[in-house]
Amino acid sequence: MPPSTAPPGGSGPFCEDTRRMIVRLTGRLLEKHPDHVVMDVQGVGYHVWITLNTYEALPGSGQEATLLTYHQVREDSQELFGFAGAEEREVFRHLIAISGIGAKTAITILSGALPDEFRRRVQEGDEEALTAIHGVGPKMARRILTELRDKFGAEVPAWEGIAAAVAGEGDAKTRAVQSLVALGYRPQEARRAVQSALKRVDAQAPVEDLIRAALRGK
Repeated sequence: MPPSTAPPGGSGPFCEDTRRMIVRLTGRLLEKHPDHVVMDVQGVGYHVWITLNTYEALPGSGQEATLLTYHQVREDSQELFGFAGAEEREVFRHLIAISGIGAKTAITILSGALPDEFRRRVQEGDEEALTAIHGVGPKMARRILTELRDKFGAEVPAWEGIAAAVAGEGDAKTRAVQSLVALGYRPQEARRAVQSALKRVDAQAPVEDLIRAALRGK
C-alpha cells in the first residue's frame, strides 16, 4: 500500500502536495486590515496576508468569511496568503513561479491591479503599466511579460468584478501609510506616496482607493 504520509526530507509531487495542506479557510474575521486579516477557525487564530482586492471583497470584522489560501512552508517559517477568488490565487501562483518574485512582492503587485486588469497588461505587453506598480522595475516587468504572456493566452477572461469596497475605521491617510509600510514601503516613501495620491483621489474616499492610487503612482 502507498504511504499515507510523506517521509521526512522526501521529494517529488506527493511531498509537494503535503507541504501545502491549508488551501481554504472559513471562519470569523477577528481583525481586518488592508494587508492582512486574522481569522478564527474553530478557536484557532490564523494570520493571513491578503491583497487589497481581497480586502475589498471581505465583510467587516466579526463576520464570517471564506478565503482560498496559499500555504507557504519554509524551513524556519510558515505563512498563509489569502484570496477572495480562485482567479487571483491563480495569478499569484504564476507570479511566484517567476525567478526573483516572492510571495510578498506578488501580493503587492496584485494589490495594484485586479487580476483581469493585470492579465490584460501582460497580454498587451504594457511594460509601462507594470512598472507603475510599486516594486516592479523594468527588469521585473520584462521578466513578467516574457514568462506570462504565452501562459495567459490570447484572450482575457471576463471575470466577475470584486465586491464593493468595505469602509474601514480610523483616519484613511494614516491607515494607508501603515498599509504601504506593511507592503514594503519605507515610512517616508509611504507618506510621500499617499500625499501624492491625495492629489488624485478625494480626501473622503475609502482607504482602499487611496492605497490603490498610491500603489499605482502617477
